[in-house]
Amino acid sequence: MSNKNDGGRRKSLERAIEIVGGQSALARICDVKQGHVWAWLNKTGRCPAKHVLCVEEATSGEITRHQLRPEIYPYTDFPVVHSNTDKDTVAMNKSRKKSKSKKGALKIAIYGAGAIGGYLGVQLSLTGHDVSLIARGEHLAAMKKNGLKLLIDGEERVAKDCFCTDDPAEAGPQDYVIITLKSHQAYDAAGRLSPLLGPDTAVVTAMNGVPWWYFYKLKGKFENHRLESVDPGGWQWKTIGPERAICCVVYPATQIIEPGVIKHVYGNKFTLGELDGTTPERIQRIIDAMTDSGFKAPIRDNIRDDIWIKLWGNLCFNPISALTGATLDVVATDTSTRILSRCMMLEAQEIGEALGVHFRVDVHRRINGAADVGAHKTSMLQDLENRKPMEIDALITAVQEMGRLVDIETPYIDSVLGLIQQRGRVLGLYPTFSGADLSSDSSIEEDARELVD
Repeated sequence: MSNKNDGGRRKSLERAIEIVGGQSALARICDVKQGHVWAWLNKTGRCPAKHVLCVEEATSGEITRHQLRPEIYPYTDFPVVHSNTDKDTVAMNKSRKKSKSKKGALKIAIYGAGAIGGYLGVQLSLTGHDVSLIARGEHLAAMKKNGLKLLIDGEERVAKDCFCTDDPAEAGPQDYVIITLKSHQAYDAAGRLSPLLGPDTAVVTAMNGVPWWYFYKLKGKFENHRLESVDPGGWQWKTIGPERAICCVVYPATQIIEPGVIKHVYGNKFTLGELDGTTPERIQRIIDAMTDSGFKAPIRDNIRDDIWIKLWGNLCFNPISALTGATLDVVATDTSTRILSRCMMLEAQEIGEALGVHFRVDVHRRINGAADVGAHKTSMLQDLENRKPMEIDALITAVQEMGRLVDIETPYIDSVLGLIQQRGRVLGLYPTFSGADLSSDSSIEEDARELVD
């Protein structure tokens, strides 16, 4: 999809190529093939998000990140990236307003401080932790002006001591970075996380669907396998590192009712687990912080079981609701869609069990639980109605990919996936990842694999 920024992005990329000495030179700088650079210039008309800062540095800031990708970097006052940015980061951190943190407080950045991230941020900040909220647009402006307001249990709670920014470099290294973006947004944001990451920083992935690190330290023949559907080219694996990851399965429902204001709907449970099932000090510290802040934060020694229980419903309820326009109670009780959901879930269960997952509930109990939620619009249906990119790959495509990996056929999943992908393409809401330049050097495709909006 084109927009008014396309011409400027292409011209900026063309100028960058000229500055560094040609397409081959830029390809060497970005560690890709010349054909990729040609595709950026002549097909997509834009520099992929993962290479923007590299290009900015290569041109000594003559071509800025704002010029290359204004929809991602909407402001012009970013510091120019250099290979040695420590001094810049220190200078910016000195300008930070000091928060009123308690002794022993954790430094926690919420990357994607929307509905769930804002809920976490308010509670953690009011308990005395040093919280940075990474956001953008009107929501960020409202938080900077008035603090972040949470409506919960009939009262208003306002966190005014959070540091709010759209530039991670201003926040500096953290003890924990909690990512509350959608999977495709997190992929795009991975390149901007580095200023938040110190030697011991843990990254808590609080997202739906199959995570990019899924096979890290998972004993068996697929240990450390990388899933192309959720991490094209292993970008997050290489940029963040799976050794930093702590999994968080999110259960509450919240919503942004206006910029700077979060409404809590239900739930306060965030289940956490290390990828190898151990309980080191780093996970205990964040669990203690969350528990002190009013959350239920149980720890699991096999967190993948919890991932699958939630994923089990998401992989069928979300696309079916988006295709039909039906709310969750209808999808789960109408005879035809309930049968289809059951068939998809049984395929997924076979895949999960082949990978060592234990399902604590049966299919009918899981579907009945969804029906009990009532007339709720799934996130995919809401995204479709609001014309936002749909989170298809983490919820469905990744399950199909894992099925191929363990040699299990998935005709029902394949059919529904094909339909929702086509629906997304027709509306311009999918793919959110699309194109070889962010995955492998094997081929060139027309679109860039990155965040759409």
